[in-house]
Amino acid sequence: MIQYKKIPYIELIPIIIITFLIFRVVNNVENIGTILHKIFSLLSYFIWGFVIAYLLNPLMVYIEKKTKIKRIYSISIMYILFVGIIIFIITLVTPNVIKSAVDLFNNIPQFAQKSYKWSTKFLSNNQLLNKYDVTSYLNSYLNTFNKDITAYLSPGLQLIINNLMGISSLFMKLMSGIVISFYFLLDKESIIHNLERLIYSVLSETVTFKIINFLKIANTTFKKYFVGKIIDSIIFGTITFIGFIILKIPYALPFSLVIGVTNMIPYFGNIMGMIPAVIITLFFNPMKSVELVLFVVTLSNIDGWFISPKIIGDKVGLSPLLVILGIVLGGGLFGIIGMLLGVPAIALINTLLGEFIDKQIKNKMIG
Repeated sequence: MIQYKKIPYIELIPIIIITFLIFRVVNNVENIGTILHKIFSLLSYFIWGFVIAYLLNPLMVYIEKKTKIKRIYSISIMYILFVGIIIFIITLVTPNVIKSAVDLFNNIPQFAQKSYKWSTKFLSNNQLLNKYDVTSYLNSYLNTFNKDITAYLSPGLQLIINNLMGISSLFMKLMSGIVISFYFLLDKESIIHNLERLIYSVLSETVTFKIINFLKIANTTFKKYFVGKIIDSIIFGTITFIGFIILKIPYALPFSLVIGVTNMIPYFGNIMGMIPAVIITLFFNPMKSVELVLFVVTLSNIDGWFISPKIIGDKVGLSPLLVILGIVLGGGLFGIIGMLLGVPAIALINTLLGEFIDKQIKNKMIG
């Protein structure tokens, strides 16, 4: 039998390799940021795929429960609907929105001129301001501001048109995300099972159980909130569009789209989305701007009391104070994304804290 000699110091090879890699990282530390940015850019396609799969998963589960068909067929039905909606938006809605946005942008100089005339007339008729010689200063400022708007709007429009080229990159990520999300959904159980095995292989059984339980609660909270809020915002935006058409509000489609999207942010979202519409409508017809405010405020109350609770339910039921806390903290730390994630994050913390308090009280009563 042939005897193989052990290679001397073979156990040092992994250490040498790791040392070499660490040296390369430290030696090129200035390029680490670039490398990480490149990696994140490549992973963004998978992030898009995960988000799309996460949002579409409840619909897939619903189809499978109702029809009892195989996974591949339920996914196919769902993606036909999903891609059909995207095509509808691209072919019908998007051109109208772009046309309205360009028209609106071109009309801004006229709006500025109207505002300038109204402001100067108001200042000239205001006796209190004339008494303290404030009118001349304000007129000079308004005149400069009016000229600046007229001078800078044309280059601004060209800049917006040039930046629309970035939509092609967004579109590529969306299409790639749809393809990747297909495989996420197709192998959902296998992916979850392998992740659970990985966690269990690294951590103890107790810690593994706690992590998995936490992820289940987080999944329930976020899924219930985001899926419900998206459906609620679609309904809210649709009713807003119909209402604006009936009230003959100018630029009804882009305004209702903005209000529908900002409706994702509780309490403040509708106000944020409504302000630009009110200001622009004010130049066309002040009375219409009043009708717009009354309509959106009334619809917001109906949505808050009846529509939203029916769709989202009580799973993320929070007091208004906690909702505002989530929006303020999330927005302050992470901007718009933080405002969207702040409410379900607070809801998750509230649920976990409630369970912890109940458990501690129960243990004390037993003791």
